[in-house]
Amino acid sequence: MLAELKLELEADHPDFGYFQSSNLQGVLMERIDKSYASRLHEQGLKPYSQYVLGGSRKEWRVKTLTAQAYKQIIHPLLDDRFQEFDIEKKRMHLKICSKTVQVTPYQQLMDEFYSNSFSKYVNLEFVTPTSFKSSGRYVVLPELRYIYQSMMHKYGAAIADSQLPDEDMLRQLIACSTISQYRLRSTAFPLEGVKIPSFKGELGIKINGTDAMAKYVRLLARFAEFSGIGIKTAIGMGEMRIVDRDRCQEK
Repeated sequence: MLAELKLELEADHPDFGYFQSSNLQGVLMERIDKSYASRLHEQGLKPYSQYVLGGSRKEWRVKTLTAQAYKQIIHPLLDDRFQEFDIEKKRMHLKICSKTVQVTPYQQLMDEFYSNSFSKYVNLEFVTPTSFKSSGRYVVLPELRYIYQSMMHKYGAAIADSQLPDEDMLRQLIACSTISQYRLRSTAFPLEGVKIPSFKGELGIKINGTDAMAKYVRLLARFAEFSGIGIKTAIGMGEMRIVDRDRCQEK
């Protein structure tokens, strides 16, 4: 199952935003079982993502991809005794004002896939800095190959216990898709003294293939709303959500 926990925060420090996500991951690791945390460190793909929103609306969102991850990661954060915490290296104290959790069964995604008719346009908003890595180098151009490959990679690892995307399917998706519009800007994600080159913004994709292809892209995108896209989604990068076409075009 898929799950999302939203924690509304009150911070005593103005310097709070997505760049604190890696520190919040440290808070998360302190709350969960140590043996499970050790297993997470050993895994390549993590069964969760998390990110932070700053500004007037301060939120910490934690999303899990499996029932085990929900139990091990979200449950400890729901404990009534967890109502505040500190980021010691930033001398920052945060109070949790509210907690909201929403669970989405995998069957719901499959029901959408088989029952709903989707537009052949899908628009993605990259909410936090997003980047890919290829041959040891960061890739900050949102090419369809990297987007689809990341989606398929994470979906396969969570659903089918396979981390290798189907190359034939990947080629078909790329061949039948085009970037129809975009509003993107380059940025950087700070991590331990290093700034990871990345991008944020919106990207529209048109699927020129069959209805089944359009549904499959939408299925992958729905899953990516929980898993994130690209690298380092466990420390706050790659948060993505689907936006409606009209909103994307009006901007």
